Amino acid sequence: MNVTLRQLQAFIAVAELGRFHLAADHLGLTQSAISILIKDLEVALKHRLFDRHTRMVSLTTAGAEFLPQARKVMSDLEIAVANVHELASLQRGRVTIAAAIVLAATLLPPVIARFVKRYPDISVQVRDMPEEEIRSALKRNEADLGIGTVSADDPEIQASVLMRDQLTLICRSDHRFAKARQVSWASLAGEGLIGLAKDNPLRGLVDRALIASGVEVKTRYEVRFSTTAISMVAEGLGIAILPENSRQLTTNVDVRIVELVDPVISRNISILQYRQPMLSPAAAKMKEFLMGASRKLS
Repeated sequence: MNVTLRQLQAFIAVAELGRFHLAADHLGLTQSAISILIKDLEVALKHRLFDRHTRMVSLTTAGAEFLPQARKVMSDLEIAVANVHELASLQRGRVTIAAAIVLAATLLPPVIARFVKRYPDISVQVRDMPEEEIRSALKRNEADLGIGTVSADDPEIQASVLMRDQLTLICRSDHRFAKARQVSWASLAGEGLIGLAKDNPLRGLVDRALIASGVEVKTRYEVRFSTTAISMVAEGLGIAILPENSRQLTTNVDVRIVELVDPVISRNISILQYRQPMLSPAAAKMKEFLMGASRKLS
């Protein structure tokens, strides 16, 4: 059935105004155009909708039954269009961000605070999770944006670099490295390491740096979260190698942050998104806010 919105508009206008020329003036069309639209609609519906009189038209039984349905279709369309306009103008909407644990605790809160102040009707949801789970969350459409590290090329994930941060050594305050300003990777030989889980992109970065430096370090414990690693370091269970922005999580524990050199190893922190769906207006605006925050920090 080939019924168009233009036909419905013409039908409703004629039904409400009672005359073809008044409907034509109302819609900005010629009277002949209105007549053609009504005729085509009647052909599509296989029913006559109007009884034509010399000056007036009146609804047939079929026309009277069809009128409230036509009005509902047009009303629903107007609501749908208004909703899209609201979304596009950021008058409402929702954005979900999947972020690595440390980044969710350090980078995101100030950005979200600025965003919701500017767009109070946008709902922002944060899903803090291990880095290795972010890409899967994006592909399952459980999040619009991800914040983390890309461990390998993934054709389904688009990455926009936010900033770079450096790997640093975290040790307890009474450790032999605690008073040093810098420590080389080679000097870590024989230390007990508290490492992140093997599928975490940061773990791969650390392992490759240790191998390249020819260092043998025993991983005593594997944990999923940086906060757990820091707490274990504070208890003297080993050292940890974590990004420098983990510093913000160490204020309440007795640990030291020492720069790792020879070589300096850095990683990209990126905004991740699934390539397939287009970002919603709210998600696109949040991405813009995040990129703006990275420019201020760089």
